[in-house]
Amino acid sequence: IILWFFVTVLIQNYFLSAPYGRNWGYLWSSHHAKPYQILLLIVLFFGFVWAGFLYLFGVLSKDHSWILPVFAIGLGAPRWCQMLWGISGIGQSVPWAGGRVAGALVGRSLWLWLGVLDAVQGVGFGMILLQTLTRIHIAFTLIAAQVLGSIATILARATAPNKIGPGEIFPDFSAGYAEGLGKAWFWVALVFQLLICVGFFAFFRKEQLSKP
Repeated sequence: IILWFFVTVLIQNYFLSAPYGRNWGYLWSSHHAKPYQILLLIVLFFGFVWAGFLYLFGVLSKDHSWILPVFAIGLGAPRWCQMLWGISGIGQSVPWAGGRVAGALVGRSLWLWLGVLDAVQGVGFGMILLQTLTRIHIAFTLIAAQVLGSIATILARATAPNKIGPGEIFPDFSAGYAEGLGKAWFWVALVFQLLICVGFFAFFRKEQLSKP
């Protein structure tokens, strides 16, 4: 579990850290939606929806302590999906929403929803550590992960395909899907993100004490 957690940190920071600021820029980049409307969406998702998730898993975890980690594993790659939506151009225009303002709000709502799922996945991965390690081992793991994450971020800024701009990891889909799907790094990054969940499932299923 510890080694795979380190691998997770290296993978996520190498492929996803460089365009992190650009991804957050999408939230406030709309010329049609008002800032207060975006703020209300943030309160909705990271206030009420997030609280709903906490309450739901708080109740379910009383009888099934494994449910949050397993749910987190099953989410796949929500952070990658969020960054793809915000960076690749897919989320810039949502014409089927019924108007420019509605399209901007729907696009930001999906971005925030994926952000909530990413937060839930982070909590689930943290629960895996809590259920399989002692407090001292958890402290060491988190400190070491911070160091490894910093190293991976430095390497990403120097060598990653998306070190300047989205690159081929998050290609521009606004001109068509065929060209974007033909980028090799797009698939490499996606496969690595999904492998994170495969590894956590394999190791957690093997090590947890209360197996479903």
